[in-house]
Amino acid sequence: MLCRATPNGQHLTGHALRNENLRRRSLARSASAPPLARAVVEIRACTLGMTRLELARRSGIGRGTLRDLELGVHRPTRQTLQRFIEFCGPQGVPDDKIGQLLDLYTGPCESLEHLISRLELRAGSARELARRAGISASTLWEYRRGNFPLSWSLLVKLCQAVGHDPDAVEPLWHACQRTRLVARGYPQAWAEFCVWCDRGDVAVSRLTRLGVTSASLRRLRYLELPPWSAVAQAARKLCRHDDELKRLRELWNRDVAAQRGNQKDEFGLELRRLRLRRGLRRRELADLFGVGGKKPARIIKYIEEDGYYSVRAFPAGLAAVLADNQDDRQRLLALWRRRRAQFICRRRPETRGELRLLREVYGLTLDDVPEVLGYTSLEYQRIERGVESLSETAGQRISEAFERAGQQRVAALLARRDSRLRDATAWRSPASAAELVTLLSRREGGLAPLARQLKQAGCRGVSVPRLRAIARGTDLPAWFWLREVARTMKVTDLDRLREDWQLRQRELLQRGGLPPLAVELRMIIAETANSVREFSHRLPFNYSVLVRDLGRIDRGRPIGWFHVERLLDAAGLGTQHDRWQELRILWCTAENQLRRSTNGRVAG
Repeated sequence: MLCRATPNGQHLTGHALRNENLRRRSLARSASAPPLARAVVEIRACTLGMTRLELARRSGIGRGTLRDLELGVHRPTRQTLQRFIEFCGPQGVPDDKIGQLLDLYTGPCESLEHLISRLELRAGSARELARRAGISASTLWEYRRGNFPLSWSLLVKLCQAVGHDPDAVEPLWHACQRTRLVARGYPQAWAEFCVWCDRGDVAVSRLTRLGVTSASLRRLRYLELPPWSAVAQAARKLCRHDDELKRLRELWNRDVAAQRGNQKDEFGLELRRLRLRRGLRRRELADLFGVGGKKPARIIKYIEEDGYYSVRAFPAGLAAVLADNQDDRQRLLALWRRRRAQFICRRRPETRGELRLLREVYGLTLDDVPEVLGYTSLEYQRIERGVESLSETAGQRISEAFERAGQQRVAALLARRDSRLRDATAWRSPASAAELVTLLSRREGGLAPLARQLKQAGCRGVSVPRLRAIARGTDLPAWFWLREVARTMKVTDLDRLREDWQLRQRELLQRGGLPPLAVELRMIIAETANSVREFSHRLPFNYSVLVRDLGRIDRGRPIGWFHVERLLDAAGLGTQHDRWQELRILWCTAENQLRRSTNGRVAG
């Protein structure tokens, strides 16, 4: 077969005949060559009608390079093939033949990997394309291998770097991205919406700026679709035309209906039911786990409503605290694992999910790995993400180590719970004034709530600074005040508190150098009223007379018994009371000592 018809049926002679024979022999040899080499020979010999030497001289490609290419000795470089294609374009080679050549070299343009290969071909090399796009060659290699998802903004840069129209490849990119997300378990509507976000250069984590609530976003991260109204505002900002928005709304409502009814035994709902059955508040549960922040109960709320994962309030601990038996705990954790697995596959389907779930169920972070396993955090990350191979026995050892460390965390949590339960009832029988205020403030949630409740009940002399001083042991209030606080807060057992108060109050008065009679009178006044002035309201005389009498008693001056007796009457101590008898003896002893000292001075 002639590559080109002879003009007017004339026979070829000379160099023309030699060139024709050379082209014929090239076509004959290419029958056994690889497809790419055969296509190059057909374009050169049939379409262009050139010999190898003529093509080498006109295209600038080396003659030896063309020979190796046509014989299939090696695969041509990108620079060689691109130079050949650039030469063929102005020579009138049909686009379908050039397209066939590209398909043989890079594969059919049906995936992003093949598309990147074609862009690399147009740039001359992968390194040159990466340099023009502003990324490293290794990163571009990861994109071409499909290890990294290719964003639309980066694809636009790659296309513009080689002068290719980005709009021509957008349908391919859109379909590949949607297929990749659906393969990871995304609902089709959510996969389509994520592609829109990538196309609009909006990160999924920033959807709250477009009107999506935080609660809806947390559900979407677990591949659970909220109602269309929760994302409608963001969808309107991301869509390009009304038909696109209409198709997404129909797809979204269809997937929401398909998911409805699959959340009856959801982890968060079951957790809330168990908590309410035990009568625990969210704040109590958050404090048990040591959840910090301004509103720690909010974390428990997120866990119950959206299945939120928290390292502090880890799932195994929640199950151990709230579930009654081992079967309920295992069922609760199975619900969590099933739901959490969706979250893991959403980001990295190649992750070793069983290792990550076992680590997260006990709230172990990557910072805990060196202590538990002996690996560095980076080494374990490579294992968990599936970058490094892992034998079956090594996986078992890692699982056993996580299990031991997790059980220790659960045991420590249960011990802390038991201690808190003991502390929760310790306020019924406090051992001191400081312990009374400390336990009550812990029960009420702080000193300020305790002070507020005491004031509302009518207790006088209550303030946050004074309560803080009492809790620190720097202030010892009157027994009357302590008794009123205990009565208001329903503290029933005051025996230990009274003994400790009497001991401390007596030591305090004795350190002031007061005589025994003054000490006992001051003790009686403190047991009867909040202060000396308040006690004076019980007397038939004014406050100044009471201060004068107490001053004489404090200094050990002589004073008539009736002055002491009227104080005892005001305190409600009759003549038959043991303390009345005790004070009578103390007064007589003090009077006798005063007489002896007076007689000794007179005799001297």
